[in-house]
Amino acid sequence: MDIDMNNNDKMQDITYTNDLRDEALSNPDIDEEDADEFDRHFGDNLSLNDISSKTEKIDNKHWNISNYKDPILKSISKYSIEQDSELNENLVGISEINLNSLNIKEKLLCSWKKLNDSKDSILSELQAGLFHHFNKYRDILFTNRSVENSREIRQIYALHALNHIFKEFRDQGFTRPKVLVLLPFRNSALNLAEIFIQLSGSEQQENRKRFFDSYGISPDEEKIDLSKPVDFLETFKGNIDDMFRIGIKVTRKSIKFYAEFYNADIILASPLGLRMVIGTEGDKKHDFDFLSSIEILIVDQCETFLMQNWDHIGYIFNHLNLIPKKSHNCDFSRVKNWYLDGKAKYFRQTIIISEYLTPEINSLFNKQMFNIAGKLKTKSHYEGTIVNVIPQIKQVFTRIECPSLIETDDIRFKYFIEKLLPALQKSNPKLPHTLIFIPSYFDFIRLRNYFEDNDYNFTSICEYTSAPDVTRARAHFFNGKRNIMLYTERFHFFRR
Repeated sequence: MDIDMNNNDKMQDITYTNDLRDEALSNPDIDEEDADEFDRHFGDNLSLNDISSKTEKIDNKHWNISNYKDPILKSISKYSIEQDSELNENLVGISEINLNSLNIKEKLLCSWKKLNDSKDSILSELQAGLFHHFNKYRDILFTNRSVENSREIRQIYALHALNHIFKEFRDQGFTRPKVLVLLPFRNSALNLAEIFIQLSGSEQQENRKRFFDSYGISPDEEKIDLSKPVDFLETFKGNIDDMFRIGIKVTRKSIKFYAEFYNADIILASPLGLRMVIGTEGDKKHDFDFLSSIEILIVDQCETFLMQNWDHIGYIFNHLNLIPKKSHNCDFSRVKNWYLDGKAKYFRQTIIISEYLTPEINSLFNKQMFNIAGKLKTKSHYEGTIVNVIPQIKQVFTRIECPSLIETDDIRFKYFIEKLLPALQKSNPKLPHTLIFIPSYFDFIRLRNYFEDNDYNFTSICEYTSAPDVTRARAHFFNGKRNIMLYTERFHFFRR
């Protein structure tokens, strides 16, 4: 487990807390609640009745939904529980941005100007559009991530996360960790950590070499084929181990990697790595108290998690912001009332970044994002390209009637073997050079068993197929020794 203990941490925490309190007294930005959404959202400003009224609306899904066009983020669906919420928010133009209105800590702002790729302005258009909502502590589902904008998105949410950490000048929750970032591979965690180091302006990074050795790879170890598409290189270049979790402690002058979770400010983890730490019900080490006070959850490259084990995502969401089983030396006199009342999930900001929207990701938006500040999701618009396909191949899309979502898999399988497969065999019973692309591994197993039982001349490739077997299957399919190939989406994603 990537956890390290330090006996001096407690004394350092006291010093750091006192330093931040002194800064708070000398910095009017922190005290002006009207000017800073941080205080407005996380302060004890709402009465118990107000909180209960808002959470009841959310539980009953009484959202006021508005759809509008944004000049930067394009099509937006905004969900609010406030009746007087503005339907169409006109963002301030890039040239008109008032830095003081952003409430970014001065130390971060100086580092940001050196780091950010946008030379002409403090923020790029996309960064300004996203930070407008980040800074209001709304939940956001952004589904327009791309190779071109991935870095500026990661930079702006890193700025938001550190800005939030630096504003923590008194205990507000049960445990210290306030920011959780879920990432698919170690290469993404390394990239984000480098941004944190640059933004923080830290003079010292504890365990830096250990971290870079563990999360990076040497040029000699890099085996990726550079002729692969750009999006493939961005995802898989570097260390693609999907089993990791690391605590990061941030102080005024240093960053410590491998901080023990209960003494960390930020946790970077893969879904698998975090799931292994949480454990399962009944385990002696079943521990999720360190997730009790997460105030910002960031899920980056969310579409990649669909190619891993999506169940881990739901499991992690279900263990966020729960009342801890142990006190962990918590001073309950400083804990916010809404934490004690088990309402923390309604104040947590969830930020999901994805290249596209799927039913699974949309389900997170509908069932796991409860923010009383509201939530919004962007809608991607794709230009039609089917007319530009060079080979003039007939393409047929079939809609299958399905009365129940529970029966979807069975109905689709039955339709395929009883309707579609016989129709294809009418023109050529042997189905030579037929590739069947299968998104679900479970559907793959089901179809493979059916083909075996009915003596089809086929071969198959999935994510668990060994390299020699892949080579053999491809050769047999290419040479016509096998008429049909079953091919999974996950294999194509990882090994295309």
